[in-house]
Amino acid sequence: MGMGVSALLTDEEFLGLPDAPGKRELLDGKLIELPPAKYFHSEMAKRLACLLETVLQQSRVWIETAYRLTSGRWLTPDVSVSWPDQRVEGWFQDAPMVAIEIASRGNTPDEIDNKVAMYLEHGAAEVWIVYPSTRSIMVFWGGSALRVPGDADYRCDSLGVTVTPEYRTAAGPVQ
Repeated sequence: MGMGVSALLTDEEFLGLPDAPGKRELLDGKLIELPPAKYFHSEMAKRLACLLETVLQQSRVWIETAYRLTSGRWLTPDVSVSWPDQRVEGWFQDAPMVAIEIASRGNTPDEIDNKVAMYLEHGAAEVWIVYPSTRSIMVFWGGSALRVPGDADYRCDSLGVTVTPEYRTAAGPVQ
């Protein structure tokens, strides 16, 4: 397959793409395709969602659910917490209250940085980037960031939940 300049997609073109394995997002009209999640990635997402459901209504905790930020910007966090009054027009509109991305082989640093910026620009209260290999978390809010080491707890006061290192790994080796 040769490399070339790909055309930017409209929302309609993005929504009209045929089904394919993996996850697709649209960032400023550019299609981002991620390979299907490995078992440990999915296990970690499930663990984080279960933890969040201990303090939140299940109807606010989502795994791989699409959010339409604006035209040409569709993101699907690995785990998210919707706002209590999140607007829905076929899909969630604007950013979730908390977006959680689990860094994986398909993410480039630039894509992660762009996603964090887009979530925050469109109303997210916090964005968590979880790094399975180190069990660390980068937490972003407003104009601030916090690195939580792999052996430390993170307390999210706005949700009333503490994320311990056990929730940032899966049973077995993280790959």
